[in-house]
Amino acid sequence: MSALVDRKYLGGNALVYLPKYLPSDDPAFYLSDKELEEKFVQALLQMYPRFERSDLLCFQVSRVRYVLAISTVNYSEKLPPMPTSIPGVYIINSAHIVNGTLNVNETIQLAEKVAEQLLAN
Repeated sequence: MSALVDRKYLGGNALVYLPKYLPSDDPAFYLSDKELEEKFVQALLQMYPRFERSDLLCFQVSRVRYVLAISTVNYSEKLPPMPTSIPGVYIINSAHIVNGTLNVNETIQLAEKVAEQLLAN
């Protein structure tokens, strides 16, 4: 994530996003934050030999049961509007992804494309 948020805004630290999407009936969904942290830290320690537990400044867990709008037939014709009731304020999010899956890259690419169009008008 540090490619999106310059490290200078993070005191020189890195921001790491560790997703784990799973159904809400998966037992891992109900692990405590500490249990999840331990599982993720153990995996990081195995993957990155120079990583040390003391490198971790903060670990935040987010649980959301419904993450992505489910595409249906003709979904692209029923997208939520981007302009809001506030003049000059637009909303673009994963609900606007029609030919892909939920991921940060697609959402950012879509937002950049829409921003270019809005600035051109």
